[in-house]
Amino acid sequence: MSVTHRILVPFELPDADEVPPVLVDTLATMEVVLLGHYGLPEQTPPSVARDQFEDDAQTELDGIARRFEEAGVSVTTRLVFGKAREKTINRVALEEDCDVILTPGDADAIAEVLVPLRGEANFDRILSFVGELLTATGASVTLFHTGEESDRLPGEEILADATDRLVEAGVEPDRISRQLSTDDDVERSIVDLGNTFDLLVLGETEPSLRDRIFGSRPAQVTAGTDDPAFVVRNVEQL
Repeated sequence: MSVTHRILVPFELPDADEVPPVLVDTLATMEVVLLGHYGLPEQTPPSVARDQFEDDAQTELDGIARRFEEAGVSVTTRLVFGKAREKTINRVALEEDCDVILTPGDADAIAEVLVPLRGEANFDRILSFVGELLTATGASVTLFHTGEESDRLPGEEILADATDRLVEAGVEPDRISRQLSTDDDVERSIVDLGNTFDLLVLGETEPSLRDRIFGSRPAQVTAGTDDPAFVVRNVEQL
């Protein structure tokens, strides 16, 4: 289950929100790309904005990078002036070979992690990342599956398989919980449950949740809270 993970952390410039130190610490064993996205009005050409704002924007991005480096994180920086934030995030993630995207949020501690799982798509990569994350944080994890009643047995098998994978990766069994739901509203189930956790790990097999990740505020991920979330990209389908 060993996979090298490269994390993209987007920031909206200028005056980017700070990433909590406890969240930075979770990335110490991973490669990180810091993307400074400088949003522009529709009528402003990127070349004009770059001429006017590049020095200040790069200085701010370099300051963010120093905070990561002081925590032992290996970082690369990218600065982009543009008008389409989501497209920029996707493009840079592809160009930089990033398989995980972080939406930072408020976090004083990372003790409880929620991992929704729907099926086999992206399964290995999600669990590889979760195993590395749990090793870095010492957190407990809840593996969550929701679907129709007819999906109950496959759901139980998915959660059992995921548990076995994490134990094989060195996660103690008493740190792993499993939860199965037959709620018809899959998205709402995950969002509501996520409010009780410190951190979410979402597979890119959840397009509607993925859309939430790329919103302008992390609160969109968890219906009014500011919990951070990692999105594990399904790179095999790109």
